[in-house]
Amino acid sequence: MKIGILGGTGLIGRSFIETASRKGHRFRVFSRKTSLPPELSSYPDLEFVSCILPQTADLEGLDAIINLVGEPIAGVRWTEERKTLIEISRIDFTRGLVARVLDLKSPPKVFVNSSAVGYYGMTEGDHSPFTENSKPGDDFLAKLCVEWENQVLPLRAAGIRSLILRTGIILSPKGGALEKMIPPFLLGVGGSIASGKQGMSWIHILDFISAMLHLMQLESASGAYNLVSSLPVSNEEFSRVLAKTLSRPNFFKVPAFVIQALYGEGAVVITKGQYVIPERLLSTGYEFQFQNLETALSNLLQKQ
Repeated sequence: MKIGILGGTGLIGRSFIETASRKGHRFRVFSRKTSLPPELSSYPDLEFVSCILPQTADLEGLDAIINLVGEPIAGVRWTEERKTLIEISRIDFTRGLVARVLDLKSPPKVFVNSSAVGYYGMTEGDHSPFTENSKPGDDFLAKLCVEWENQVLPLRAAGIRSLILRTGIILSPKGGALEKMIPPFLLGVGGSIASGKQGMSWIHILDFISAMLHLMQLESASGAYNLVSSLPVSNEEFSRVLAKTLSRPNFFKVPAFVIQALYGEGAVVITKGQYVIPERLLSTGYEFQFQNLETALSNLLQKQ
């Protein structure tokens, strides 16, 4: 496929391009950056368009479009200004992109849009699993995801197959949550956060990429999919397995008030979570490469 990818210079985008290129797919990358990062500059067939929002003409000739754009949510303080930026980068940007796609003479066969397991709301210790059929929550992140996903509805109405990827914690030592968690553990001061009971719905980055490609190529796939392992764990269990994998102690606990002081309202992303399972993804026949957390972390951190 000829794939257009927005947000393609980030961790997920770079990893997706690296994997999918080996399978023969070609890319047109859209980014606010003025040039490609070094990791992508070596791909001879990769087209690059520097822009905030692509023009309709720039989107012509694509078999698929992937939208990964969004301001960071985790690890930042949620001021009112930050929350507005988070909303604009997801809701407003997706609305504008969809409008351009609807104007295309030759629309893509499939449109892929990010979302998040935050759709289901944040809980502290509820182990009841959420599936794609679960109702949305009513907090800031849940309302954000609902409105974000709603922007894609006009594409479905126009007959363009659309996929919504409700992502959890994507595990990679090259970025994201795991990269931030490793240093304290290596220094021997790692441990669980707050109560430790909050759910962590995770996925190995290779499974995330493989599952995305699987759904894009499966013509019967449409709608929302949870892209997470079917074995979510508590923060306490995640910390235990991470410490074991790194051969480091797991004695320390970070109190909730410390995270609250650092991130304010944004602390909920760390002190709360949810247990989510990929019911619809499994029903398509997708087989995980890394279903178990211990196996996943061993693979990712074998050189640490």
